[in-house]
Amino acid sequence: MSRQDNEKDNTISKLQKDWKQLDELGTPPIPTLETLNEQLYAAKVERKRAFHKELSIFIITALVILTALTAAVLQAPTIFIVTQVSALIVAPIIFYVLTKRNQEGRILS
Repeated sequence: MSRQDNEKDNTISKLQKDWKQLDELGTPPIPTLETLNEQLYAAKVERKRAFHKELSIFIITALVILTALTAAVLQAPTIFIVTQVSALIVAPIIFYVLTKRNQEGRILS
């Protein structure tokens, strides 16, 4: 009986040790106020950097489009006018065909 009691005590102590380890894994460490402030500041800096990057890409894209439009109008106004008129005629036809297909049960792609 002594041997069985010793094994039971050994098993119980191992289980308690494992449960303590599980409890330590389950509770995340609570960050300090300084750590939270540093993380908040880093997030603000990253968001500001991303905003500036997106804004610069937007401005550059807008300038490229405006430059191409100005060049098209000044260099070849007839081609520009033909393109605009054909787009005004073709766009409603494409829209009508796509909505008609959607009504028939086809998936728009």
